[in-house]
Amino acid sequence: MCQHVILREDTTEESNLLSFLRQFYRFCIQAKYEGWRYYKAVLDILENVTKSNSLLDIGCAEGTKQYAKMLSIPLEKVCGIEMKPKHIKLAQKHFKIFNVNLEHDTFPFQDQEIEIIICNQVLEHLKNIFLPLSEMDRVLKIGGHLIIGIPNLAALHNRIFILFGKQPSCNVIMGPHIRCFTHKGFLEFIRQNTNFELQSISAATLYPFPYPVVQYCAKYFPGLSSYTFYLLKKIKHNPDNCDWSMRTDFDTCF
Repeated sequence: MCQHVILREDTTEESNLLSFLRQFYRFCIQAKYEGWRYYKAVLDILENVTKSNSLLDIGCAEGTKQYAKMLSIPLEKVCGIEMKPKHIKLAQKHFKIFNVNLEHDTFPFQDQEIEIIICNQVLEHLKNIFLPLSEMDRVLKIGGHLIIGIPNLAALHNRIFILFGKQPSCNVIMGPHIRCFTHKGFLEFIRQNTNFELQSISAATLYPFPYPVVQYCAKYFPGLSSYTFYLLKKIKHNPDNCDWSMRTDFDTCF
């Protein structure tokens, strides 16, 4: 009996120690600000974009006015696409919201109607990325900009997880992400569409380093960072030749 009690106490102490170390590490990397860091990355990119007259935020969640403020766009020229009712209810207090099923529906806009499109941390939630990307191509004006942000499967910490047979943090089995992208793989993919030119690449959060190193190193090593961001400029309008469209039948049911 005593031995069993001692073992349980040791297990509890060990569990408490692991919990403490986990919380301490989260404090060191400022984990609670991870969402802010990939939001801030988009704001930094927008500093390099000329002022525009219209903005579409895809997967806008509760809706942020900061993007429009950065670009000096009046809110009546801002719109968002969102599917979750709780987010729509909040976001529509700021600007016009369209409930669009990104995997099945076309966007409710004319060709070349929008000047800036932001799609940040959305594509990893979709099985069919081809339709929404081709729709972004269609509705964006020539000279307009598309900003895409994604989690990076090849981030340093994910490489370590996989090395030891663990699931990468960007694609946990019980999590919401159903697609994975490496920085190099996604770069090759977006360059296939000759309607766009890539203007810049940035990144956020390089785990497992502590803050502020976690953010400083991300700027110089995007391929190892947790999140990567791509600024694309539309140089021609040819939606029929969009290489982001799905051109062949797959076994996957989209």
